[in-house]
Amino acid sequence: MDKNKYLLEPSDRGVLIKNPYRPGAANTPLFLAGRESQERILRAILRGAPEIPANYRITGLRGVGKTVLLKRFEEVTKGELNWAVGRLQLEPRHNREEAIVAILHDLLLEVQAQVSRTESLRQKTEAVISGARALATMTFEDVTVSLGGSANSKESDLASDLLDTVRIAVKSGKGGLVLMLDEAQVLVDDKDRDGQHPLSLLIAAINSLQEQQVPIALVLCGLPTLIANLLQARTYSERMFRGEEVGRLTRAQTREAFLRPLDGTGKEATDDLVSAVMDDVEGYPYFVQLWGAELWEDAIDTSSDVLTVDLLKGLREAIFKRLDHDFYAPRLDSLTPAEQDLLLLTGACEYPPLRTADIHQVTSRKQGNVNVLMGRLADQGVVYRLQKGIYEYTAPKFHEFLIRRRRSTTWT
Repeated sequence: MDKNKYLLEPSDRGVLIKNPYRPGAANTPLFLAGRESQERILRAILRGAPEIPANYRITGLRGVGKTVLLKRFEEVTKGELNWAVGRLQLEPRHNREEAIVAILHDLLLEVQAQVSRTESLRQKTEAVISGARALATMTFEDVTVSLGGSANSKESDLASDLLDTVRIAVKSGKGGLVLMLDEAQVLVDDKDRDGQHPLSLLIAAINSLQEQQVPIALVLCGLPTLIANLLQARTYSERMFRGEEVGRLTRAQTREAFLRPLDGTGKEATDDLVSAVMDDVEGYPYFVQLWGAELWEDAIDTSSDVLTVDLLKGLREAIFKRLDHDFYAPRLDSLTPAEQDLLLLTGACEYPPLRTADIHQVTSRKQGNVNVLMGRLADQGVVYRLQKGIYEYTAPKFHEFLIRRRRSTTWT
């Protein structure tokens, strides 16, 4: 790490140093701790392509750093491994066949344009894109867009877009194409055969090309519900993907994640503070950054070069207030009044896990209404179902937040 990169211009207060901690959605920390094994798996998967289908499924709760990991995957894939990459964060509005095909079409055109800029022939970007299909006779001559007899033209369109992009990438000296999709749990197939099946469409298009050993890889990242969604979409999907659950850091990794950003800043932390922080954050990367950021700012304000337990004791209330406001409250406030009411009531239940039988003990709502609301909370990504009648929250320590929120509401 370049120790001088965080120094700012001298001011009346002397040389200022930026806060080395970065709490926030998808903010990459200065030091990414505890994710070396996932990087090794990614490298192994791409080394085995195209003879072995290169698909990677990353799941985990919110706040464990899935998006940050995906951004790191993009760096490794583009730089070290020399594959073309298309990375996209999916949204609920993409959960339709037409929408997923359209957004991926736009993404793949961007990838084609980016690759063409470094292409050895130095052709103009527009010429490369418009001539994409002409490259069919130059690379992957025997590959056809075959979808096992499917009459779905959208699948064919997506597979064609993917194949065209791979052709341009390989023609330009890349190893192939990696499609990285974040928040992939938003893709959910309808149970009705005549309904919308965006996830099946995506899997079928990728699988049709991989069966012909086209160098294309799919990395899906999302909440734990992604696993069940994939199995529902295509029974063979469990054999397509290397699955990995990204969880909490170990205490050693948490310690490193907290201390390494302080290198070169002129500030240090006492051992008892580090131990207290590790107890508070419980290994969740987002919490490490939040606790560190608040401690740093307080140390700056008090002109202290040492981060101590006394600082933390005075900050805990402010830290939890910011945590609730920035991380938890948006998930609650975006819900309907009925959903909010039921979710707050779950704070009075024993946890983990969250059982609908316990919810019935704290609400007067009928069983059918509770089931409907829990299903809606699952659709919103606030909870996920472990099995019938048993749930967990998608955000770590969310139950503690609900308890604090209930107390606050009662007090007011």
